[in-house]
Amino acid sequence: MKETLRFGRIAGIPIGAHWSILGMVLVLTGSLAWTTLPYLVPDQSTAAYWITGVLVAVVFVLSLLVHELAHALTALRFRVPVQRITLWMLGGVSVLDGDPETPRGAFLIAAAGPAASLGLGGLGLGGGLLLRAREHGLLEMSVLWLAVMNLALCVFNLLPGVPLDGGRVLRAVLWHRYGDPRKATAIASVAGQAVGVLVALAGVAELITKDPGGVWLLAVGYVIALAATTEGRQARQRPVSTPTD
Repeated sequence: MKETLRFGRIAGIPIGAHWSILGMVLVLTGSLAWTTLPYLVPDQSTAAYWITGVLVAVVFVLSLLVHELAHALTALRFRVPVQRITLWMLGGVSVLDGDPETPRGAFLIAAAGPAASLGLGGLGLGGGLLLRAREHGLLEMSVLWLAVMNLALCVFNLLPGVPLDGGRVLRAVLWHRYGDPRKATAIASVAGQAVGVLVALAGVAELITKDPGGVWLLAVGYVIALAATTEGRQARQRPVSTPTD
C-alpha cells in the first residue's frame, strides 16, 4: 500500500496515509452522526452529532496509528528496520525490512499491536465509566465507542492467519516449533486464506440480511485471503537457507 500523503516521522519512522483513509473517516463520521450517536445520546443538535462524529473518527484513525507504532517500535528494538507506516481505508500497515533473528522477536513484534489496542480499549472503558458518573452524554458515549472499537480491533487482529497479527503470532510459534521460518510462513498463510474466506462469507451473510456492513467484511476478507496467498507463494519461492561452517 503506497502512501499518498506524508505527515512526517515518529522515532525516525516515516508516517503517511493512502488517500482511501478519507473513505474510512467519511464512513465512520456518517455512521456516528446519522445512527450511532443519535441512538445512544438522543435529543442533541444535528451539528453536535456531526462535529462529534468527525472528532471521534479522527481519534480512531490515530488509535490505528498507535497500533502500528507499537509494531514498528518493537521491531526497532529487535534491530529490524522499519521502512514506513501507512494508514489506509482498512487499517494500517507497518512495512518492515526483514525478519527478526529469533521467533521470540517475531512473536513480540506481532503481539505489540493488539496489546496497544487492548491498552487503549481498557483506558477508554475506564474513562467512559468516570465520565458516566459525571453525566457527560456525548463525550461519555464517544469514549466508550472508541474503547469498544479498539477492543474489537484487538480481537479481530488476533485471528490466526497472516497478514493479521494473530497469523504473525502463529507463524512465530510455528517457527519456534519447527525451526524453519519458511515452513511457518507457509502454514500461517494457509490459515490466513481460511480466515479470509470465513470473513468474506460473514460479509455475504450480512448482505443477504440487507446489512450494508457486509460490504466492509467482504472487502476485508478478500484482502486477507489475497495477502495470505501472496505471502505463502513468496515463502515457497524463497530459497532454503543452509547452515555454513
